[in-house]
Amino acid sequence: MSRFSLLLFSLLLAIASLTRGAELPSLDLFRDPEITRIFESLPVQESGRIKPLQKLANTRLLGFRARQSVWLTEDGEMGGKPLTDPATQKPIVKEGGKPVKLSGVQWLLMSWFRPDIAKTVPLFKVDNSSAIAELGLPTRGKRDQYTYQEIEPARQVLMEKMTDYRKIPTKEQTPEQRMIVQLAAGFLDYEMIMGHFDFIRSPVGTHEKELPAEIERPVRLSKSLNAFATAINSGPPMLLPWFRDFGKAALGAMMSGNPEAQLRLFPASDKADEVWSGPGDLIFSTVNGSAKPTEEHLQWLAAYEELFLALPDAAKFKATAQSLLTKIQAAAAARGEGQFVALELHSIKADYFHYAQWLFLVGFIFVALTWIAPGSKIDKVSKMGAWTFLGIATVLSVVGVVIRCLIMQRPPITTLYETILFIGASCALFGLIAEWMTKRGLGLLIAALSGSACMFLSIQFDTAEATDNLQQLQAVLITNFWLSTHVPIINLGYAACMVAALISMIYFIQRMVGVLVGGSDDARFLTRIAYGFIGAGLLLSLVGTVLGGIWANYSWGRFWGWDPKENGALMIVLMCLVILHARMGGYIREIGLHCCNLILGCIVIFSWFGVNQLGVGLHAYGFTDGTWPKIYSFWGSQMLLLCYGLILSFKERSKKKTVMA
Repeated sequence: MSRFSLLLFSLLLAIASLTRGAELPSLDLFRDPEITRIFESLPVQESGRIKPLQKLANTRLLGFRARQSVWLTEDGEMGGKPLTDPATQKPIVKEGGKPVKLSGVQWLLMSWFRPDIAKTVPLFKVDNSSAIAELGLPTRGKRDQYTYQEIEPARQVLMEKMTDYRKIPTKEQTPEQRMIVQLAAGFLDYEMIMGHFDFIRSPVGTHEKELPAEIERPVRLSKSLNAFATAINSGPPMLLPWFRDFGKAALGAMMSGNPEAQLRLFPASDKADEVWSGPGDLIFSTVNGSAKPTEEHLQWLAAYEELFLALPDAAKFKATAQSLLTKIQAAAAARGEGQFVALELHSIKADYFHYAQWLFLVGFIFVALTWIAPGSKIDKVSKMGAWTFLGIATVLSVVGVVIRCLIMQRPPITTLYETILFIGASCALFGLIAEWMTKRGLGLLIAALSGSACMFLSIQFDTAEATDNLQQLQAVLITNFWLSTHVPIINLGYAACMVAALISMIYFIQRMVGVLVGGSDDARFLTRIAYGFIGAGLLLSLVGTVLGGIWANYSWGRFWGWDPKENGALMIVLMCLVILHARMGGYIREIGLHCCNLILGCIVIFSWFGVNQLGVGLHAYGFTDGTWPKIYSFWGSQMLLLCYGLILSFKERSKKKTVMA
């Protein structure tokens, strides 16, 4: 063989070797049901709470594109053109040529192990195309989704603008500036997600030859972490040619720039250590000298490295993933933790509140069908259908709330999001109880309207927040008697008052369309039911407010402090008293009571949502950007009905005067 042939043969061998080393796993591997199940069930600790990896993945994806799943198409939608696999140059499709849809955890696995595909997925939701134009990038629709690959050319400009705009107070930022800050934060987060396994894949980039001799090759941090720390701390790290790539890989291992949100997978054998560790935490704590990794830590890191090194062998990867899952579950169980991970995973898959929303809507359709021919066979069948669907929807709502309590081992309400779920389920239950007692169809309508509205609102709120909706509490609060009594009772008061307001809305709308006549039997029935709910609302709100005062005295040393939330509760109690006394004294009658109920509903909405937006007081929690316009819209609708009610009252008084004359 000639020297040229030998050289060519050697070159081909080298290329073949590089090709084998760079072989990428098939995307189908991460869509395998068994692989999906393993990673969905993987317990992780984030912000002090043990949760399934599926929850973390869903929350991250929700933050990027306001959805918990993603289509691998050019526009991110079901009917779009399938993306092309950069490794095979073939469309990514299922059997039959249909586009591929990934769940949250499947998307996370793709981002970890196939970042080449991840960069081409429309992920970043941009609601203001002017922000994209400001970055010097081509724009599409006013609201559209952009890929990492499309944003990357403007990375430097994006980071510079984010730095400048963050100096401006949020309330003073323009919509374009807010969008750029949000986009930059998401872009950096996704960079870290895609680079999560860079600490194994390429911990020092292309600078392996320039590493100190004492660091083994190939580089495995589970074996060389201390040697890296020594090399970095021996002199100015920025002079080390490989330090920049090492730092980037370490950041990816954290998977978030927020220390509270970094990925923590490794439970410590010492129960006194409440915080789990993760690859990023181990790397940084070793390098900055804050902690020296124990043998246990390095074993965890080695097990995590094996997960990546098992690729692209599907069987080996599956076995390694199952081994890691078993090891983490056993370590968590030994600490008495992670026992509710399976229940939370069930809750995610069951998606009780999503299905309850649709069942409430179907129930409303059946309620509407009862209006077609009252007393007929259609009416009876429709009522049975309404009872069935609304009953199942209410049960699902209640079960969903109970499961959340079991997962968190605490009372049902600690956040604004949970008040929506609790009040929605309570209103629906109140409606069904009222229907069981009266059998006039009103209770079914109350259950359908309140259940649908609250479930829809909860889903919108969860999407807007894009955070874990199960939040950890301080241990002292979880077992607090007042948290278990004051908060549920005051929210039941909200629910009863809102049902009363809803009945009054129904009253005026029926008067408006001509299906209800003032003073008729049906009108008096609506008034009696509304009056009953006002009484219930007064009792619950008063008891809840007094319990809250006792709790405040116990915790803060004062019974009452004129806090906005306290004032809101007092306003509800006073308005209920005004309505009841005015009714008993004859100052208001049918129309007057319903007009006052509309005002009561506005007060409840202010106490429920409005005071949280003020940002002051000891009860300032649950601030959500964009809530005020929704509150104003509700108040505006009530004012229109109130004006209509005042016109009706004026007309009826005029008629009485005419008759008397």
